[in-house]
Amino acid sequence: MNELQNELDELDRQGLRRFWRCVEAVDGGRILIDGQWRVHMASNNYLGLAAHPRVVAAAREALEQYGAGAGSARLIGGTFPPHEQLEEELARFKQAEAAIVFPTGYMANLGIITTLTGPEDLLIGDRLNHASLIDACRLSRASFRVYPHLDAEKLNDLLKQRRAKYRRVLIIAEGLFSMDGDCSPLKEISELARQYDAWLMIDDAHGTGVLGKTGRGSLEAAGVSPDGILQMGTLSKAIGSVGGYLAGPKAAVELIKNKARSFIFTTALPPACAAAAHEALRVIQQEPAIREQLWNNVRHWTQGLKKMELPLVSDNSPIVPVQVGDNRLTMEIAQSLFEQGVYAPGIRPPTVPEGQARIRTSVTALHTPDDLDNALKVFEKTIGVIHR
Repeated sequence: MNELQNELDELDRQGLRRFWRCVEAVDGGRILIDGQWRVHMASNNYLGLAAHPRVVAAAREALEQYGAGAGSARLIGGTFPPHEQLEEELARFKQAEAAIVFPTGYMANLGIITTLTGPEDLLIGDRLNHASLIDACRLSRASFRVYPHLDAEKLNDLLKQRRAKYRRVLIIAEGLFSMDGDCSPLKEISELARQYDAWLMIDDAHGTGVLGKTGRGSLEAAGVSPDGILQMGTLSKAIGSVGGYLAGPKAAVELIKNKARSFIFTTALPPACAAAAHEALRVIQQEPAIREQLWNNVRHWTQGLKKMELPLVSDNSPIVPVQVGDNRLTMEIAQSLFEQGVYAPGIRPPTVPEGQARIRTSVTALHTPDDLDNALKVFEKTIGVIHR
């Protein structure tokens, strides 16, 4: 085991060793850690639906009716009414022919990509795509190429050079990037997909419920029709539960149901989680004021950071990263914020590229003006460290 300890020691030397903090409670925009309440600037629960009374009540009712777990894989004995109701609602919400739910978003990406592509195919993805997308591309045995972040021109070049050599081409992009807070140019990318007879898959984990006039996500925000597009997402961000899904053409969903190993060979999502997600989708559609409050808070937060002239990676979504660069300095800043009552973790490689370590802040609808103002005051005290 000495060599394992050596690896851990090397992570320490590079400022890359990770640890977690145990969360004792969450109340609105605040989090209790080590017995102290802090402003919570690290949540993906963008709409606060994880604690919404309707969502909690739906989970409780399903829990009492079906128990704590599904007890079986979906195709054996693990499909319950909440699963089917959720998939029907997801298809309607995403304006797709059908939908299928996985226990996690990671498993969804693995199942979708490895089922639909193989050695005769080409996968093309944004360089900053999520780790689950990259892992799925590698496991698929398809050829895999990346284009520079958000660069539709380079994507066009790759398609022009390579499309004719492959049976299928699947373009993969995140709708809203989880660590940068920026959005793919989906109008241009969808046009290229049509031009080159390629399939398009959007990972909308962070866009669903947040982006678009009705919260349907990145495609709605970009004015792109969802017809024929593979829309992957998670149930663990704005939807406030847990799980992953694909909404898209019925043939793709049926093939995944029959062939995706990460769907077939695992126990189903607990029915209570499916029921919670189903109710959350209804809340998103019936209570648009929650999303409006989120965006009011985003504007409040970003305007405050801009006044300090902090180096923001982006400022047009609930994900607002502050660029630092050095790994150790990033963690020192995160610790300083923590000690002053703000929980905003440092993000380091390999989650982000080398030299781009940052403080990733995220805004939710649950933050009060006082929460945000208090956090801004703490950031203001830390400006000198960030700029040094």
